[in-house]
Amino acid sequence: MEEGGSHAVVSSDDDRRTSVVERIHSTQTKLVMFVTGGGMHTSTWLLSVPGASRTVLDVRIPYGQDSMEEVLPPEIHDTNTGSASVPTAIALAKAAYRKAVGWSAFGTPVMGVGVTCGLATDRHRRGDDKIFISVYGPRAYTWYSLILEKGTRSRLEEDVIASELALEAIASAMGVTERGMEHFTRECIDTNVDTLQYERHDLIPGMNDSSDACVSAAVKKILTGEAKTVEFSGGCIYLDAPRPNRIYLPGSFNPLHDGHRELLMAAENRRPGKEGAFELSIGNADKGLLDQSEIERRVKQFVATGAPVILTQAPLFTMKAELFPSSTFVVGYDTAVRLVQERYYGSETAMMLQFAKLAHQKCDFIVAGRVDKETGRFHTLEDIEIPEVLRRGSLFSALSADEFRLDISSTELRERSSYN
Repeated sequence: MEEGGSHAVVSSDDDRRTSVVERIHSTQTKLVMFVTGGGMHTSTWLLSVPGASRTVLDVRIPYGQDSMEEVLPPEIHDTNTGSASVPTAIALAKAAYRKAVGWSAFGTPVMGVGVTCGLATDRHRRGDDKIFISVYGPRAYTWYSLILEKGTRSRLEEDVIASELALEAIASAMGVTERGMEHFTRECIDTNVDTLQYERHDLIPGMNDSSDACVSAAVKKILTGEAKTVEFSGGCIYLDAPRPNRIYLPGSFNPLHDGHRELLMAAENRRPGKEGAFELSIGNADKGLLDQSEIERRVKQFVATGAPVILTQAPLFTMKAELFPSSTFVVGYDTAVRLVQERYYGSETAMMLQFAKLAHQKCDFIVAGRVDKETGRFHTLEDIEIPEVLRRGSLFSALSADEFRLDISSTELRERSSYN
């Protein structure tokens, strides 16, 4: 303590870390961090500087096998790679990235951080003392591998090194680093006996470019099956990170028009607090896949206006519900009519099983009405014969004509456009 004072002396390392964290908190990026085996100080440093709530969404320490399995979906983690390895660090970062996307608004810059280590311990352990870190974002991911000389440092010393590397990796990915890896290797490790490697991998070629080539590369990812979803929002592209608990308006959007935007806005007003977006399935049970140029043309309508759109290969609502649990799907009157006709399922039992899947995923529908061009009557959900069990299940709710009404279809708009 300083003489006559009540404050602890702050070291130059503390000042430096605080400066790094302040720059991290000054960005718009939100992050989720999964840490196991070491690197525990990073979260403390991030949370101890004012502004942490602007940056940190969640920090988890999945230390045991069961907790690791809980945070790592099997489709992104090969259990044969070992808990302390580059592939596991990447898998942790990707899982954290998905969580960050799910907990953030459309178009928000996000980052997932994964740290997994095998550090000095009080028992005999074969193999090196090692640190593996990955930072995963919409544009790219970077992995770091640091093998430490064994038996020359305490566990606490190794943990501080892991934490320093993680903090530097985060700052570097956010573009706010001042030191760089050269400083880290000079100040934190001994390059004569310790080995540091790192690599950056772009997720989409041209992600630093907002050109058509970037859209084309992203669309190709879903056509080839490399991604299950591709989201365009806020000038960002998010691969394989479907957001739950949202409002989705599915459609072909050929063309996108004000009626679509007004319908989504009406649905958002009906579900305050839930964000809305458009969903375009590139596959259709009857028509097959759209070709790449046509998908790109439709996507560019959204990119040009800044409206969020998610590409999927999910033509069925049960498939959409698996991607977007706890979400509300906005449909028109004609679609709602088909949804409750058992001839589209083969039997009433088969239809009820499909709706049970939707209910299990906690999804529901908002139904917009439609005017009958011959009679002029405006049809709503009340005009549809819905089985009583589905009505009781609160799977459907209606938009009134006061909330939304559009007496022209996309087909008519497309015909007018072609004529003009």
